[in-house]
Amino acid sequence: MKTWIRAALCGLPLVGAIAASASNSLSYTASVPTQRTNWATSLVFPKFDSSFGTLTSVSFTISGTVSGTAAFESLDSQPATVTVNLQARIGLQRPDLSNLVVVIPIASNTETVAAYDGTTDFGGASGRTYTTLAATLSNTQTSSAPADLALFTAAFAGETISLPAFANGESSGSGAGNLLTLFSTFGSAEAKVEYFFVPAPGAAALFGFVGLAGARRRR
Repeated sequence: MKTWIRAALCGLPLVGAIAASASNSLSYTASVPTQRTNWATSLVFPKFDSSFGTLTSVSFTISGTVSGTAAFESLDSQPATVTVNLQARIGLQRPDLSNLVVVIPIASNTETVAAYDGTTDFGGASGRTYTTLAATLSNTQTSSAPADLALFTAAFAGETISLPAFANGESSGSGAGNLLTLFSTFGSAEAKVEYFFVPAPGAAALFGFVGLAGARRRR
């Protein structure tokens, strides 16, 4: 487990390749473990090997999780209905920092509290503290733009691409005119890059070899 965390933090991917001749695709995954926002790192993926065939599109999937704590104290002189959103913007980018795919997971709580009780303790009659908030959201974007196909096609065997990944905290509270909020926001991400292609003649045997290798790794 310690090795896994170091690899992810250094931007070295936990990569799994899946080759399926029925769908003519190859996919690779990499993860960033849970850590306090705002973080930025890089994930390394193999580029598409053109000996497999002609790349037609690239799909990017990110599953992002926000977790942590939220607290509020209403200072209003009358009851208020307060909403707190534990929220993060988590994404994967091209090397030029343009976005490939982004998710905004939100864990929300809404509660009506009494007028300010005179004690700013994020509890009592006018405050609340939530300690186990979490939400996960996934999104997929696919590109067949010539520039992306060129960017993700290897110029030589074994070439990789380093993609920036980030998680920015965007937590917020609302509902009272005079409101104190306190957030501790964490984010994690799992990213997948999938290549769709038209196979080259005679490449089927190579797909079988890669698939067998992948099955052995999973065991």
